[in-house]
Amino acid sequence: MLRSRFKRGMDELALKLTTSIDHDRNIFYYDILVDIAHVLGLMRRGYVSREECREIVKALLEVRERGYDFKGYEDVHEAIESEVTKITPHGKKMHTARSRNDEVATCLRMFSRDKLLSIAQAVLELRSVLIEKAEEYIDVLMPGFTHLQYAQPTRLSHHLLAYHDMLKRDFDRIISAFERVNKSPLGACAFAGTSFDIDRNYTARLLGFDGVIENSADAVSSRDFLIESIFVSTSLMLTLSRIAEEIVLWSSEFDFVDLPEEFASTSSIMPQKKNPDVAEIVRAKAGKLIGHLTSAMTIYKALPLTYNRDFQEMNDVMYRALSETELSTLVMAKMLSSLNFKVEVMESKSDRGFAIASEIADRLAKKGVPFRDAHRIVGRAIAEGDLKRIKEITREMGYDVEVDLNVDVREVVECRASLGGTSKAEVLRMVEDRRKVMEEDAKTLNEKIDRVCKALESLYEEVESLLKG
Repeated sequence: MLRSRFKRGMDELALKLTTSIDHDRNIFYYDILVDIAHVLGLMRRGYVSREECREIVKALLEVRERGYDFKGYEDVHEAIESEVTKITPHGKKMHTARSRNDEVATCLRMFSRDKLLSIAQAVLELRSVLIEKAEEYIDVLMPGFTHLQYAQPTRLSHHLLAYHDMLKRDFDRIISAFERVNKSPLGACAFAGTSFDIDRNYTARLLGFDGVIENSADAVSSRDFLIESIFVSTSLMLTLSRIAEEIVLWSSEFDFVDLPEEFASTSSIMPQKKNPDVAEIVRAKAGKLIGHLTSAMTIYKALPLTYNRDFQEMNDVMYRALSETELSTLVMAKMLSSLNFKVEVMESKSDRGFAIASEIADRLAKKGVPFRDAHRIVGRAIAEGDLKRIKEITREMGYDVEVDLNVDVREVVECRASLGGTSKAEVLRMVEDRRKVMEEDAKTLNEKIDRVCKALESLYEEVESLLKG
């Protein structure tokens, strides 16, 4: 226990309340990397000798190989330092020019950036599935809904592309968040910097950061990166929840899909049941993410500068939020990839509920009837339950025009050729455009992953050189 000022150890219950050792396992390996980079930085500036640095790094690697099995410590940072010092007395120098404040902030940013990259990769997989399904079902019609009421006919492909575009925005938000997360606080110390002549940019490069959080007080006392990471995860989960909700509905009374057995369950008492449990769990986890976001923001609000122990309660919230988002996205990609759409059922319902009414109103408007009157004409006919009354009602309202009431539902879908509409040519154009955007997004993501990986390779090369003598 790091209690050099005190004569007595912490109360057992107080330690149980304040320790983060259980959920610190999420940043164990990151802490080892941070320690190694920091000690290399100390050696570079002459604050530890090469031999001292070698012994500390060897001890850190030994602790890493043992795995995470710490008890009785406040946190992982204290645990690692104590275990290293048991192996070599030089471990006492490891914390020179550093505080647990900048140490934990660095570990959290590394966890967050890696999870964001993993989530972004999962989103790309899901977007790819939606594009492939859209192309596969390009000619399939289905009813479109507003207020969950039958509204206008559309294409299944058009419907799926709408979800792709929502996920594209989620992807963009994740990448944007990553760029703010991937900055190093290391070297800010408690909050005021240090009198030691350290090179913060050097350790930032070794750890794969794109720069540093310059102001030392800001570096240790800001958790907006954590909140933003949870926010972009929550936004993504909201999109997944909407897809999951439709899977639940479509596998029930709508009868639009047949759930793959791998993503369904049965009842313990009703043998006929095929329940959309996976989609329901994703839907529920979206609610949990909203709670995680609210928790983090509520903890953070009104905290004075600089570091406050309250921050510790935000950490586990982020670990769970980002991990559950990554898993949910991967599962949704696999479930949608194997989802079986009931094409005949969808098409048979595509003209339900006077779905052609809007097209008839449009045709009257094209004949010169003001649209608001055309809307009223068609509305009256539907209220009377007979579209054939349209001609008579049109004349009653003073318009001498004829409109063809033999409207084919596929023709209705096809004639909507405006930008972003449901015509086949327009949907095919959107599919092709989105494939190109996907390629660019994959390139952007891979570049960011490569930069981090190459930086860590450089770190390991320095370690290897050090250990060789």
